[in-house]
Amino acid sequence: MKLYLKRNTTDEEMSFNVYDHNENIIFDVRNSIDSKMKMSLESKSGDPFSQIRLNTLLFTYFTIRCRHHFYVLLPYVREKLYFSIYGSTYKFSGNIFTGSYAACDAEGKIMMTMERTHTISGSEAYELNINDDEHKIFLISCAICAASYQIADVSQQLAGSC
Repeated sequence: MKLYLKRNTTDEEMSFNVYDHNENIIFDVRNSIDSKMKMSLESKSGDPFSQIRLNTLLFTYFTIRCRHHFYVLLPYVREKLYFSIYGSTYKFSGNIFTGSYAACDAEGKIMMTMERTHTISGSEAYELNINDDEHKIFLISCAICAASYQIADVSQQLAGSC
């Protein structure tokens, strides 16, 4: 299944839209009113599918609440920036700063790839190729974390240079 993740640049908050292959919006990613650090993946009718929180204490990490599961995503740096998921067997390879990575299960089967190669409505979007329909919401939530991390990291670098 091919989906597209695009940042909504019409507002100042960090929000996204998820499009299908016909460029119809199928999910909205909205910030909660009380915090710019909390996001929810919702259907067009407003039904929530997952809750995402960007946490910044000594380092930046994400929490995802998806159905009855809770995940902690930790970005870490070696030669490239990777995601590690605490308490899970999912593995990510690639570089989230370039928007190009793959999510694999414990057996190494590719569940999703993400590439920053598509244009929707005149602006750049991430192309998500999801091979695991059962974990689609979790995988979309991970892609949102990767895109949010890029934005948050750039914002922190700009704030530090002022």
